[in-house]
Amino acid sequence: MNGILLVDKPTGPTSFDVVKTVRRTMGLRKVGHAGTLDPLASGLLVVCVGQGTRLVPYLMDSKKRYLATVALGTRTDTDDSTGREIAEAPVPAFDKESLTTVLKGFTGVISQVPPRFSALKKGGEAMYKKARRGEDIAPEPRNVTIHSISITRISRTEIDLDIRCGKGTYIRSLARDLAKALGTEGHLSSLRRTFTSGFDVVDAVHMDHLDKLARQGELGSKLISPADALHTYPRVEILPEDKSFVSDGRPIDAGNYEVTRDIENNGIVCLTREDGHLLAIARLDEGRLKMERVFK
Repeated sequence: MNGILLVDKPTGPTSFDVVKTVRRTMGLRKVGHAGTLDPLASGLLVVCVGQGTRLVPYLMDSKKRYLATVALGTRTDTDDSTGREIAEAPVPAFDKESLTTVLKGFTGVISQVPPRFSALKKGGEAMYKKARRGEDIAPEPRNVTIHSISITRISRTEIDLDIRCGKGTYIRSLARDLAKALGTEGHLSSLRRTFTSGFDVVDAVHMDHLDKLARQGELGSKLISPADALHTYPRVEILPEDKSFVSDGRPIDAGNYEVTRDIENNGIVCLTREDGHLLAIARLDEGRLKMERVFK
């Protein structure tokens, strides 16, 4: 029972609610997730089980895709529909052409101010806790990458977007800032994550079906092995003479493997047995593969 489980989270539950459900249904304690989804959001949550929890750092650094609805005319203190309305403004006329022009300013590497109500820490404490106490918080701007934004629907007060972005991007902040760029106020009214960690939500199990699959004894079959969970990374089969070194966590010579032309120096490589079982996660460093995670 080691690997990852792709779960389609509905609107309402927290990401930790999903983790608790998986713990209960699978009878396991060692369960986590790779990338939080807010209660407002639905979609793909990558749940890590058993030794799969050791994969979290390698699953977080990935491209993501979201379907988002931006509501125009009002802003909330959380920058989404769960918050308290704090500003209101008329919505100027716009069309797809003018919106496309505005969206060009939100693609590429951009500076973004996270929402005040977020899990980011300031002074050692999550900002949302400070915000709930009424503290005056000024989140620091940071650079994020938005690869593309496609318009899927426009109405007088709503915009539907298909967004491909890098880690750390707040779609709530994007909704707020896009509305400002259009000359009004705005917030995120709905969000669905459709892609993350190299996986698509079409392959996920809906959260409501977890109990049924567990009763039927089929939930374990939905687990993706640790090696397959890291399918976006280069993979090499370890030579017999190197297996003991890998098992002991000692570095091996990368010259025996065709990895230098697949990845940059200091890049991640998955080391497997003949049957594809993941033995270790290593990092290429000056011609040697140094072990970062060793799996039994």
